[in-house]
Amino acid sequence: MRRSHLGKQAQTKGQATFRLTMAQPGQKRLVDRAYRWLDSFHNVEPERAPSKIGCALTLLLMPVVLVYVVVWVIQHEAQPPVESMVIDWSILRGPFPMKVQCEQASCWMWISGCTSGSSDQCVALSSGEERTVEMCYAIGARHGMHMWWSSPNSTDPAAAGVKIVSEALNAETSQLVEPGRSSMTYVRTHDTTEQEGSYKHLRNEWFVSYLSSEALEPSHQGCRNLVTANANMAQVVMRPEFYDKKIEKMDLWVSVIGEAGGAFGLFQTGFFALYLLLWYLQDAQKPKDGVATTGVSDMHRKATDAFSQDVERAII
Repeated sequence: MRRSHLGKQAQTKGQATFRLTMAQPGQKRLVDRAYRWLDSFHNVEPERAPSKIGCALTLLLMPVVLVYVVVWVIQHEAQPPVESMVIDWSILRGPFPMKVQCEQASCWMWISGCTSGSSDQCVALSSGEERTVEMCYAIGARHGMHMWWSSPNSTDPAAAGVKIVSEALNAETSQLVEPGRSSMTYVRTHDTTEQEGSYKHLRNEWFVSYLSSEALEPSHQGCRNLVTANANMAQVVMRPEFYDKKIEKMDLWVSVIGEAGGAFGLFQTGFFALYLLLWYLQDAQKPKDGVATTGVSDMHRKATDAFSQDVERAII
């Protein structure tokens, strides 16, 4: 009975040892596959055994790039939008929208010398009425926009009659056109960070500069058949240049892809140099076959030759 019991114990122990022996090669193969997969990121020699140093540096490279991208995204979101300004010729663009408002009893306007949806026609406004006209650049000295207004309740002959409305940053502002000759500067602001159709998405601003108290008589009859005899007159001309301002922020995902790719390439180069240095130090400390450990010069020469060959293969 005692022999039978000892035999069963030996058989059980042998089976456990066999199972352990069979399990170890499977685990080893799994580890080898992981090493080879990580080694494929930096190893250009398939016949060479995977390098544990290279695999460790590859594992370290991924979180470094991830941390860099996260920090860059946080900084990108905190940065204000980028503003750019382009000065262009007014004669090559347009027409340009301009909102006008009559401040007197009656107002009349005529645009000449250029082509737009509001040119060569009389635009009549009553007191307080607003309208958006299409302004354009005219080369002739007697062209542009001529305005007339009647102010029967005003005794001041220099009283302004037409108001130019601009879309400022937070609210609309306006400037009054006085009798005489004035010029206007146009600024168009396109803010791509604002929702399309909103007030701030696309703004049109006009800045009036007073030039002279005498307006040049137009070369056309204009609205003279409607204008009263005592009406005031002003001539407003557009400047030959206008300002096109754009506010934008670079697309996040496009920027992330570019930054991540650039960071990966930069860090990979640095980690590859670190890998070569560590490999050189590790290989230099290993004794070579047939060479005594005290033969430092010969060992150093062989390590240097092997290092040079690896560098040449990596570059190729």
